[in-house]
Amino acid sequence: MAKPTLAEIPRDLLDDFRQETAEQFQRSEQLLIELEKAPDDPERLHKLFRQIHSLKGNLGYIGLNARMPLPQAMEDVLSCLREAQLSFDSLLGDILLLSLDNLKELIAQDLGGAPARLNAAQVEALCQALRALATTPSDRQMTVRRALLQQLDPNTQLLDPAPTGDPQAEQLLARYGIMIDADLLFFIELMRASERRSRYWQGRGMRQLDLALMINQLGDTPEPPEQLAAAVCLHDLGMAFLPLEMLHKDASFNREERRHMQSHPRLAYDLFKRMPKWQGAAEIALQHQEHADGTGYPKGLKEAEICAGALILGIVDTFDARTHERAHQTLSKRPLLRAILEINGLAGSQFSAHWVERFNHTLNQHPELGHR
Repeated sequence: MAKPTLAEIPRDLLDDFRQETAEQFQRSEQLLIELEKAPDDPERLHKLFRQIHSLKGNLGYIGLNARMPLPQAMEDVLSCLREAQLSFDSLLGDILLLSLDNLKELIAQDLGGAPARLNAAQVEALCQALRALATTPSDRQMTVRRALLQQLDPNTQLLDPAPTGDPQAEQLLARYGIMIDADLLFFIELMRASERRSRYWQGRGMRQLDLALMINQLGDTPEPPEQLAAAVCLHDLGMAFLPLEMLHKDASFNREERRHMQSHPRLAYDLFKRMPKWQGAAEIALQHQEHADGTGYPKGLKEAEICAGALILGIVDTFDARTHERAHQTLSKRPLLRAILEINGLAGSQFSAHWVERFNHTLNQHPELGHR
């Protein structure tokens, strides 16, 4: 049996439809606002999906089939959010709110109200854009969302997007399966800034990142790669706050200077501890100057008490200092073979014998990591 046309639907049924859709719009808008504060809340996402789905069903029930593609396209986006294929942010929230607003106008027009802002071609374009947004790769989401929001509301004032980051570092981390996020971009920027503090530090962060992550990978990945990468970026940040005359001093440090030098791991540790996601990186940074035999600092831990990331980073840090020009109190630049022999000579004392073996294996497998 054919469904009745809009003109054939009883007035009381239309009044019920108006009231119910008004409530559905209101609840949907409220849920979108709440999601800005709790973007990963599965319950709110589920409720929003159900509201849009019910709204679409009501449109079909009273014969407004031409309006169903828009809530269906919104459902496609929400389905990807529920499956964690997309992430919710304020841009996406505004896009969905504006889409709801346009749908509200279109329904009002169909029920005899004022003409909607969008014509049929523009509605179809919006539906296509929402469907495309649902399948856009994460690295292009920001660009697509900004363009769609600007299309929906040309008066929206959007700031220029932040710099895309450090392509060289991002490519390196991607090789180890590390997803780049805002925190890691920030850590990389701090690493680059600290390298500019001393002429001896240029490029060392990338060398250390690559070697440390490869040792960890060939050593069965005991440390989450993203935690190790974050620690490598910031482990020596405290050194950048020491006076340059101290960093570049030729003679041995006096007692006070040594105390300042040995306090540097705590700065990175304190910064990481403020960020719940980076507790592993905090421990690596704090312990990277500990020695396997308990003679290191700041706590004098022995190998069994030191996390794997710190044992790896301790080797990488010393190896890089030995194979590049002198910085603060390290020795002058040494030939690669001499540096490798020195690292091996300290196995079981300063360094973990197990991780020295993994270091040797890594350079055998990837000799390019020792020639940078």
